[in-house]
Amino acid sequence: MTPKSEAKTYTRRTSDQIVADLEAEIARVRARAEAKQAAAEVKGNPDGVAFLAAVKAADKAMRIADEQKNDAMVRVLEAARAPLAQHLVEMGLRLPDRKASRKRKARVAS
Repeated sequence: MTPKSEAKTYTRRTSDQIVADLEAEIARVRARAEAKQAAAEVKGNPDGVAFLAAVKAADKAMRIADEQKNDAMVRVLEAARAPLAQHLVEMGLRLPDRKASRKRKARVAS
């Protein structure tokens, strides 16, 4: 047991801090909703689909080149991906995480 001299202390947030935190959360939610709306518009556009496919193909090629220890090819592909990714961001589409695995998660048996 802990002695009474080591009692836990709690700091309470002020109303202004709580309001500021909630406003920041609202701003994050609105930004996420706007990005989702923009992504829906871009994905319906053939240009957006083509750019997204090109970025995904570059990501796959980089992953394979990295597995083969071909550093020169990885650098070339990164240089090619950069302008495509920048254009996708300007179109309002969120970039896929090139390091994320696309594998399905294993189902947990109940």
